[in-house]
Amino acid sequence: MTDIPKTLFLGLGASVVSYYRCFLPAIALGAEYATWGALADDTVVLTGGLGNPPPSLENLPDYEVVVIQYANGRSWLKRIRELQDRGVKVLYEIDDYVQAARKSKTHELAHKFGADRVRDLEMGMRAVDGMICSTSFIARRYRSFSEHTWECRNGVDLNRYDYRKPDRKGVVTIGFAGGVGHKASLARWEPAIRSVMRQRENVRFVSVGHAAAAPYAEEFGADRAVSYPSSGIEVYPASMALFDIAFAPSAENNQFRGKSDLRWLEASALGIPLVAHPDVYPDIEDGVTGVHAREVDEVEAALLRLIDDHEARERIGATAHEYVREHRRIEVAAQSWAEVLREVVAGHPAHAS
Repeated sequence: MTDIPKTLFLGLGASVVSYYRCFLPAIALGAEYATWGALADDTVVLTGGLGNPPPSLENLPDYEVVVIQYANGRSWLKRIRELQDRGVKVLYEIDDYVQAARKSKTHELAHKFGADRVRDLEMGMRAVDGMICSTSFIARRYRSFSEHTWECRNGVDLNRYDYRKPDRKGVVTIGFAGGVGHKASLARWEPAIRSVMRQRENVRFVSVGHAAAAPYAEEFGADRAVSYPSSGIEVYPASMALFDIAFAPSAENNQFRGKSDLRWLEASALGIPLVAHPDVYPDIEDGVTGVHAREVDEVEAALLRLIDDHEARERIGATAHEYVREHRRIEVAAQSWAEVLREVVAGHPAHAS
């Protein structure tokens, strides 16, 4: 527990994004958290959270800092100003570059980020005392909406990833774990995945969340192409424990440049080497804590190397796990949130670099 101002984190619904960006840092710091949502008339409601019952909207002035995930102007603008008039610092938490998601023709949720929706979110950004962003790219982009922006990087709860991988009996599983918005990036690497599976009959492809492996079943059969649906965060790590190698492509656009390195953290927490695009995963030390690959031929070569070299898989996975344990477990990562909370109350906020 860290000495911080009295703080309430409000995640937008009981989502995975709320879990990583609000609930985990709150728990690590000893802060309070709850979820918020809006009714049809845009009335804000609070549910769930650490307390029983959760805090009410009338309780918000009792906090020194309120962190609101994806606060929009329509639902929050008046209340943000009322809280500020009462001396409460209000921070905006965001994990995505929504303007790029709106413009992306390949993003499955682009329709949820229409021009009106984005303007509504931008209204909230302009009203708050500062913004907490998951990457430095987002922090720089959003400085035009809020003078004070910070980068607070994701961390993971390593205890949730304490799984022993089962004996594969010679089978090597390459895996993708992720939600919507990845069709374009997966399509770029598809030729490499198919080529690897054709060359190595002991390789199978498993996807968790987005059904990335489903299109491969026709060529390789249901035993070698398995798609598991999205699951609760409680069992999600167990699904990833099926992987021997994970991969994380990128579409090379601003939507992906704003994404965090969460897939690397999750794979590393399980000791699984990740083949990843260097633009989104610059902190990977190539060949040491993961493998960088950009073009299709680089992806194919990286996967074949890891498939054929069990010792390399184990070494890279173990080194990545140790890096995450030392630098990116939530108890360490949450300290950046603590610094922001103290700075904003002290009145001397520092910009993200």
